[in-house]
Amino acid sequence: MQPTYLYTSDFDREVQWRSKFSMGIPVILGLLQVLLTFAIIALEIASVVISPIFGTLYAGFWCSVIFTLSWMSMLGLVCCHRARKWSLYMLFISILCAAAAITLIVLDALFIGNITRCFFFKVNCDEIRSSYPQLISQPLGRKVLVLKAQLACAVLLLITAILYILFFISTSMAVRRSANRVLIEHHQQQPTQIVRETRRHSPQMWKSTSPPSTYDPSQLECPHCGTFIKLKQRKRYS
Repeated sequence: MQPTYLYTSDFDREVQWRSKFSMGIPVILGLLQVLLTFAIIALEIASVVISPIFGTLYAGFWCSVIFTLSWMSMLGLVCCHRARKWSLYMLFISILCAAAAITLIVLDALFIGNITRCFFFKVNCDEIRSSYPQLISQPLGRKVLVLKAQLACAVLLLITAILYILFFISTSMAVRRSANRVLIEHHQQQPTQIVRETRRHSPQMWKSTSPPSTYDPSQLECPHCGTFIKLKQRKRYS
């Protein structure tokens, strides 16, 4: 049983982040922001065409700069392969996008409630009225509808920014929970080793049971029972 240490380097943490960070959500949010941004710009153009001085501050134009930066950064996550640093940068851009969307919502609500009011400086309003008197008598009912549609688009943009912020937070928490599991125990089942004992039978050698003695030519030892047989010697006659 051996402990294995995980996520001990920046590379391991980056790999863990990319495994938890889903690419589908930022792509969907980015495409929605593209459509909503162009819709806001088109509605702002329609609002200015109807009346360039009443119920407008051209907020749809300058807020769309931040909206464009937001969807470009969101789709840039695809090119950066869900890098953690780019995701953190996208979090900052999403906060700016949410702030711009809230600003546009507040201004559109203000314009709808005061559609006949000029929100520029008094000097500029008086100069425009004197130069273009026909703009004063122009009906503004269609401008209210345009501003309501623009307000709805701004609300949807705000929702997309909040969704990315929540998605980033949830991914960070998931990575942190995974990083806390530092030790993993590996239960490895050792293979059973069977040792076979082989016995080799060596041929039995005959061993004498009698104690060793000096060689005597007149005696012979029996190889079976070990008894000594005395040989009878012939007598020699001189």
